[in-house]
Amino acid sequence: MGFLSSLFGGGNPIDTFSLDDLRVTEIQLNKKVEVIHSEVRRIDQEVQRTYDQAKASTSKSEEVSYARQIKTLLQKKEMKLLSLAQIDKDLQAVSNILILKEREKDLPADVVRKLKKLDPEKMEKYLIGKKLDTMNDDAQISAIIDMTSSTMEVGVEPEDDLTDILDTIRAGKESSTSNPQEAVKVRKPELE
Repeated sequence: MGFLSSLFGGGNPIDTFSLDDLRVTEIQLNKKVEVIHSEVRRIDQEVQRTYDQAKASTSKSEEVSYARQIKTLLQKKEMKLLSLAQIDKDLQAVSNILILKEREKDLPADVVRKLKKLDPEKMEKYLIGKKLDTMNDDAQISAIIDMTSSTMEVGVEPEDDLTDILDTIRAGKESSTSNPQEAVKVRKPELE
């Protein structure tokens, strides 16, 4: 069951919530996005501190310990980013439902009837893939009308490895002994 389906109790989003309810939901989702962004920044700072500590390590066991800490932090970050991606999708869908409800009066009656009969999960998939807020009025109406005949799907899934982290730590150690400013340039791209 998708976000809209759970939010609207399986009913059609057009009929289930008022514009005010949707605006409140949009504000709540925006707040969640802000919170996750700050958590990701905090994790990035912690990863950077751990990398700096790892550069000063004197043994291979310390390096491995720091690498494990970094891997754990990067996994936490990845979970946050996956959560953020889902919230962004939910936010896009809610924003599009808001626009849809605001444009409902401009749509032909048969299109409104079809929209109200549309499966909420199909509607959600379509709305997640559209950015109605970036379209002009005619394009919005065309996209809404198209919703009755098409859907879109999206997905992502990256992964990380301890060996890469250890290599980065060791490269940072080597370059910090030769040029401290170069070490920063080596590490930063690999953290992103």
